[in-house]
Amino acid sequence: MKAFRKYIYQSSADFTRAMRWEAKYIFRDRAVFFSFVIVAVLVSFLYTYLYSEETLQELPIGVVDEDNTSQSRQLFRMIDANSGVAIYSSYLNLSEAQKAFAKEQIRGVVSIPNGFSRALQRGEQPSISVYADASYMLYYKQVLTATKMTATYFNAGVELKRTSAQGKLPTQAREEAMPVSAKVVSLYNPSSGYATFLIPVVLVIIFQTTILTAVGILGGTMREGNKLRKIYPNSNSFWGALPIVMGKATTYLALAMGILLIILGIVMPLFGIPVRNNILITMAFMIPFILSIVFMGLCLLNFLRRREDAIMLIMYTSLPAVMLTGFSWPTVAMPQWLNVFSYIIPTTLGAKGFVSITQMGASLTTILPYWAGMWGLCILYLVLSAFTMRKILK
Repeated sequence: MKAFRKYIYQSSADFTRAMRWEAKYIFRDRAVFFSFVIVAVLVSFLYTYLYSEETLQELPIGVVDEDNTSQSRQLFRMIDANSGVAIYSSYLNLSEAQKAFAKEQIRGVVSIPNGFSRALQRGEQPSISVYADASYMLYYKQVLTATKMTATYFNAGVELKRTSAQGKLPTQAREEAMPVSAKVVSLYNPSSGYATFLIPVVLVIIFQTTILTAVGILGGTMREGNKLRKIYPNSNSFWGALPIVMGKATTYLALAMGILLIILGIVMPLFGIPVRNNILITMAFMIPFILSIVFMGLCLLNFLRRREDAIMLIMYTSLPAVMLTGFSWPTVAMPQWLNVFSYIIPTTLGAKGFVSITQMGASLTTILPYWAGMWGLCILYLVLSAFTMRKILK
């Protein structure tokens, strides 16, 4: 019993000392403070501001009217009325349009062939050509969607005039021209905005990258100067290293919660990114996520013997982490082993849960598998980080 009380006293002292020393070094070391606190806040502001327009508007395109009839001009006016694109200029032929496209004056070309109006009058189905920059998917989608939507309405108008000319009532002609009326409802992202889709995932990646970098730089610094052994001389066992690891993680958790509060309460509302849930629920979900990142960073100290090693190792992991979350490319299309491997990285479950809570309004009970998985990762990395700290202290 006396030994147990001694352990509790020693552990409490080490836990408090670890919190105090970690906070002291975070604010004293400019590189750590900048990479963790300043970068996390500034980058979240910057990224959200960059994508705050949500959707592309008035994308410049060129048109080639080889038919030069009232119907071809009407189709071009309808395309120009679409908010997604704007006709920059009209060209005599495709060669001129190609030159403007090569100079990046326009991002797409719509061409109406000769005989377009005549084919419509004969009841035939003429075609129009759309040339879009497929190397940039947003440009390609914007030009193609605007043209297809306009062509659909144009076809309906032609069919409406044709049936009306046969002596049918306007309502009957409209029903025959459009026998099926589709109603599209965009769930969770009504404007189909790119920022609403991307920013929540990016914010989660920012947390992982900045926290891992800060933990790595500070841990590498302490290993260089052999400071850990000096601060904790009597804690070279697993149970002795455990309170040290937990104390360090508590400091990072407190600072990360403050940064998260700024993001949820200021950054996202300021730029129109929805937060469809209570901020406290969101912060409760993020607790195991942040802790698992810190513990994983402490595990990586096995490979970080200098402060520069952290930057070299961690900064290049952000892009693969984005890919593995399944937002840039569906997980069902990934190799199975890679999909399984992705779940040992906190951002995979963290991004899914964060998006579900903030964008879909899910409760913690709804996404309980994600939350339980995060706590499982947290415990796993806690044990591994305690063994790592024990190895370093010995």
